[in-house]
Amino acid sequence: MTDAPDLTGLLGLQRPSGAFPSTVADRETSAEDETCFVTASVALLLGGAVDGGSARARSARERALNFVECCEVAEAPGAFAFYPRGGSTPRIVERLPADADDTSVAWLALLAAGRRTVGDARRAFVARIGPSARLLVPGDAPPWVRRGAVRTWLVERGRDNPVDLVVNANVAALAARIGETSHAACVGACATLLAAAAGDYDPTAFARLLAPFYASISELEPAVNRAHALGASTLGPCRKWIAKAGRGDDPFDDDQPLYCNQHGSPVWRAPALQRARRLAERGGPWTTEAPIPGRTR
Repeated sequence: MTDAPDLTGLLGLQRPSGAFPSTVADRETSAEDETCFVTASVALLLGGAVDGGSARARSARERALNFVECCEVAEAPGAFAFYPRGGSTPRIVERLPADADDTSVAWLALLAAGRRTVGDARRAFVARIGPSARLLVPGDAPPWVRRGAVRTWLVERGRDNPVDLVVNANVAALAARIGETSHAACVGACATLLAAAAGDYDPTAFARLLAPFYASISELEPAVNRAHALGASTLGPCRKWIAKAGRGDDPFDDDQPLYCNQHGSPVWRAPALQRARRLAERGGPWTTEAPIPGRTR
């Protein structure tokens, strides 16, 4: 198989560490870093090219997953953090705890490549993500948050640990993939997403509350689509609701904002991830996320 130029360009962005990089910027400075989330997300999408016979894509995916596995937290096996352990790769902060987002996407990528088993993932889901499901919903929580919704950081206590709908969609995707849709964390994640859709909260106007760790509310779309495609079938009503946020003429532009801290700055962008998504949108072996009904791509 001869790789198409767009696939060749994507693979050319991979770093010696195996990571696919992102850029992070505030109003005054910018830098490059290498994160679990972006690298696992690209590795997951590379599966289509691997299945299509690309040896270069297979090698790139294996190196990417080597990087992802370095992000597993030693003291909490099965949980993954934003950056790998140690300080040998670019990063802007140190000692971030494991989080539900990186953990969910990392497991999806590892499972897709056959690196780990469903049994391994189930044990990790119960031990690492499950305890972050809210047993009680505090009075100051947004009105769509339901019991069982998963907090972002996988820590027992602490401030600045809100419920993010994109994170919860990724949790639901992993739960569906491993047959844990009846787990309280998945039930709570889906109920929270459905409550936001049923309340018809404008995705753009409420973006900072709906997804405080994402710089663009449009990130809900691929996350919910993937969860639904993997078996979180109750999320169907969310798909039309999030279409209101829109993605513009070029839904996965290289400059599309990706995520941020919960206060909105700095902002990460990941051209490698957006390019992988564009390849997936073209159909064929790259297709991993079903389109929203009635939506013209």
